[in-house]
Amino acid sequence: MIELVSEKLSVPYRNLRYLVVDDDPDQRYLIARTLNTMGLANVSEAKSGREALEVLARAEEPVDVVISDLQMPDIDGMELVRKLGEMGLPVSVILVSALDDVLLGSAATMTQAYGVRIIGTIGKPVTRDKVFTVLRHYVPQDAVVESSLDKAFPLEPEQALAGISAGQFEPFFQPKVELATGRVVGAEALARWRHPAYGLLGPETFLPALTRAGYLDELSWIILALAALEGGRWCSAGLNLSVAVNVSATSLADPNYAEAVTQIVGGQGLEANRMTLELTESEAIRNVAAALENLTRLRMRGFGLAIDDYGVGYSSMQELSRMPFTELKIDRSFVTAAASSEKHRMMIAHTIEVARLLGLKTVAEGVETKAEMQLLRNLGCDMIQGFLIAEPMDGRELLRWMLARRANTTGDPAAPTAERLFGT
Repeated sequence: MIELVSEKLSVPYRNLRYLVVDDDPDQRYLIARTLNTMGLANVSEAKSGREALEVLARAEEPVDVVISDLQMPDIDGMELVRKLGEMGLPVSVILVSALDDVLLGSAATMTQAYGVRIIGTIGKPVTRDKVFTVLRHYVPQDAVVESSLDKAFPLEPEQALAGISAGQFEPFFQPKVELATGRVVGAEALARWRHPAYGLLGPETFLPALTRAGYLDELSWIILALAALEGGRWCSAGLNLSVAVNVSATSLADPNYAEAVTQIVGGQGLEANRMTLELTESEAIRNVAAALENLTRLRMRGFGLAIDDYGVGYSSMQELSRMPFTELKIDRSFVTAAASSEKHRMMIAHTIEVARLLGLKTVAEGVETKAEMQLLRNLGCDMIQGFLIAEPMDGRELLRWMLARRANTTGDPAAPTAERLFGT
């Protein structure tokens, strides 16, 4: 068993720097010793949250992973997490405690809310198997640098509007894979800004500015038209793919919205059944009657309709009961938490079962590890998207990516990699 774990943790875990924080010297020694027996040599210790902050402040090389007990005198694990968030330190956290899973899950959610990356929780006693299971979800900090830069980059509405006028916005596409077969069945269009001075910018840079100025709909129409254009190109290349775009709840208040969408999508040569409109649940629908008319009309014409960010927004069950959705997207926060939380696994399982009973397909967002993918597959989720499959890419790159997959397979060009994904 030791050899198996050591082999799996050879790269990159052996190169990471760990800090173990626990006021109990026996527990602290046990955790540090466990890491050492797994071949992890760069391990420091701190007997309190206060001492941990001092170690982090004076470290010549940054600590990658903080493994902290929750219950400690003076500065406990929760306060330590809060201070890590305030300091903006690029560390990942593993929380350890003898408390029950519900409290551990709440502490994990709190950690995320403070902007600190958590890779899992471990109930005492700590063992190599438990540590390995959690460490599999470690993602290097440089993999999330772009998102952090986007949050820190200030933009005024006038700058974003100038970018729209200059035609600098475009959709990037993240593939969706069918779990039962490994087939790529579609892609979600995500807005990006090719800024002439700052390069490629993500939505956290410009969406707040456009929302404040009331110009979010303008961007939505641009992404819809360009996504439909790319979808038409995929069909011409023989790729059996659908394309999904986000819809603003405010757009649905316009009684002419369904007609405008139909004309734009059809004008780009894409059939309605190749387009899915995703309505984010984090936006409240103000004019329910108009929204129902538009969505019903779009469904009658063959468009797919997805409820996005399910579980984190407004009146989930109510929206499912009254809107003609065809697809339900499970928010990435639930996917990430399910790896270490039985409560979140049960919530995902319940969501998938509800969707099945309602005749809806399920899509899990933000899947980053094979462990997450396998869990979702076992729970009966229909589709996944996330960095495990591919990062978002522009339309030309996605077309090349798909054609390369077709060149390596026979039969359906969108069905090459079940073996690569599932190891079968």
